[in-house]
Amino acid sequence: MKTRIFAAIFSLVLAMSVLTSCGEKQPVSSIPDGTALNTETTAEEVTEFVDITVVNSENETTTVLQNTTETVSQTAAEVTTGVFVPSTVEEIVTYFNTSANKIKPTAKKVVKNYEKRIVNEDKLVFPEMLRSAASSLIDTFMKDDTEPIVYETREDITNEFLVPNQNYVSRLKPEWVKSAACTENGQNYIINIKLKDEKNSVSGKGVGSVCDVIETSEVAEKAPFVEKFTTEYYDCEVVATVDKESGNVIHIKYIVSVELELTVEMFGTHDVAAGLTFEKDYTITY
Repeated sequence: MKTRIFAAIFSLVLAMSVLTSCGEKQPVSSIPDGTALNTETTAEEVTEFVDITVVNSENETTTVLQNTTETVSQTAAEVTTGVFVPSTVEEIVTYFNTSANKIKPTAKKVVKNYEKRIVNEDKLVFPEMLRSAASSLIDTFMKDDTEPIVYETREDITNEFLVPNQNYVSRLKPEWVKSAACTENGQNYIINIKLKDEKNSVSGKGVGSVCDVIETSEVAEKAPFVEKFTTEYYDCEVVATVDKESGNVIHIKYIVSVELELTVEMFGTHDVAAGLTFEKDYTITY
């Protein structure tokens, strides 16, 4: 995701620099190919571990709604089989962390089934004369990945699966969660965790504890012509399918939306913004 976000940023800057310097709108095909830019980056490793604490969700109470029939059947299942059914936010987060963190050390294969990338046009802020070219450039870098990618070595799984280049998958804490639900589906649990909106996320905390995020310090290093850069992650969620018997995550989907705001110092000072959504879908085998 970081590579794609950097590509989007450079797209905005390319449009600004080329079109502004020419004084008029040019065809998109005449703009230099942004793929030549070095947009690779890695997350800084976070080594401290965090404790799970109980914290209320902002000014509202987070609940997991279940009907009477489900509650009765789950209670009976616990009595007869000893299967633990997480229900509170704290229990769901703890259960998810335990299950998800088994992936990198034990999974035999991780398949990224697809990655969707969406440009949220309503969040694109750009000088009107440059808006069309900027949108086209971003679309060029934000094409979907439709062909599955298979990771089978321990190194590839660790470095490519979320959170990339870290030895964990989740260090989520309840206070970073907007809502959480766990429902039964045959032999599986379906866990849906929605994260609180967050500005300027950092790796290892909040949204960055379970998703790949881009930090302001990384942009400052990679793009010195960006004077000011902020992010706001919103409507982010994780949906995981967990096998009841083994406690293994067998399928997981991440949906991450981010709004970028930046001030570019190039042929004057310009404020621009873009909204991007990334959806990644994985299947895991053990």
